[in-house]
Amino acid sequence: MKAFNFTSAVQKIVAFQSTIKSSFSLPPFRSMSTTAPITSIDPDINRMISYWFDGPNPMQKWFNGGAAVDNEIREQFLPLVERARANELSSWTQEPRGSLALIVLLDQFPRNLYRGSPLSYSSDSMALDVASKGIARGHHKQVTNFQMQAFYLPFMHHENLISQIAAISFYESLVSRCETEPELQELILKSLHYSERHRDCILKFGRFPSRNEILGRTSTPEEIAYLKEHPSGF
Repeated sequence: MKAFNFTSAVQKIVAFQSTIKSSFSLPPFRSMSTTAPITSIDPDINRMISYWFDGPNPMQKWFNGGAAVDNEIREQFLPLVERARANELSSWTQEPRGSLALIVLLDQFPRNLYRGSPLSYSSDSMALDVASKGIARGHHKQVTNFQMQAFYLPFMHHENLISQIAAISFYESLVSRCETEPELQELILKSLHYSERHRDCILKFGRFPSRNEILGRTSTPEEIAYLKEHPSGF
């Protein structure tokens, strides 16, 4: 593996960072449309969004669900994940909630369904494409502020420094626009800090070391030392 040139990367990125942030910044939430439909024509889209975002504590499901949530997703959504991965649900991108649901199918659910397998990351590029086009179409503005985060996760998961900078810019904009929602703002701040850690990892290694073994990549001595200190390694 060719060593990642930290100094060179910083010099190149800092020069363009303000431009990138400007390109990805969001308008104030108070100017966003509040007339978006709360349901979609496709019942699978509604079922997906309800499962992943509704309820008293959906983040418990996201981060601490364990095998129970993995099994729920497998029983309820595996056919949809397979269809999404086969590019059979592209029509969903015609509406904001459809884009949201498709991102979850491609970016989040594979991490539950295929833990420890290369398949857990294999549709990340598809999720990034849906998220990028959805943002370009303004779809992220037509879902709730809480749901909006899903459009940003594919950037955080991408082993690319520009994507990492974009993710941070998205979260910074979201934090500054959640002043009237203090609980949500606190949550987004945590996501921002987590995104910054992802960026730092890519700056240091050019990839996420925790994926090396799963993807058949040889870890460098520096990555091995890093994983001992930071087992998640993203």
